[in-house]
Amino acid sequence: MSKQAAELKRENYTIQINYSDEAKKAKLMKFTPKKGKPFVISADEMISFLVNGVNLNTLAPVFVESDRVNVVEVGRQLKCVLDKDMKKGQIININYTHPYPVEFAIIEEGYKLAKINKDVPALSLTSKYLEEVKKKITPMMEEYIDKFYKSFKQVNATKK
Repeated sequence: MSKQAAELKRENYTIQINYSDEAKKAKLMKFTPKKGKPFVISADEMISFLVNGVNLNTLAPVFVESDRVNVVEVGRQLKCVLDKDMKKGQIININYTHPYPVEFAIIEEGYKLAKINKDVPALSLTSKYLEEVKKKITPMMEEYIDKFYKSFKQVNATKK
């Protein structure tokens, strides 16, 4: 991410980041209200405040770079308690691997919720790369995905 000074001006306040070497180093944000005294808060304090008060689905994309997302392969083990078809109450474990933003993967590995597969190289997903791949998608590929998800009775994956 860029370390250039940035300023957001609104009618009643101004917010600045990276406004000095100290601010860059300590990740400080300066709030200057039109009326009243300016104050400084660390980005970490602001993130903690937002995480506890804002819907995480809205906030999550903010925590990764916007021009690219660095992903790694993570493995999870899902524990499922059956309620029909097999023996009711039986527990089965399903191993599941998928790509995941590296920042979240590291946190979840620390919490022992996921394991990063270090044998698979990390990948940077950029807008340019995604657009190139989109152009190569064939109708046969789309049909396969449609049939794949229709095979799961509990998954609704309709094309929007």
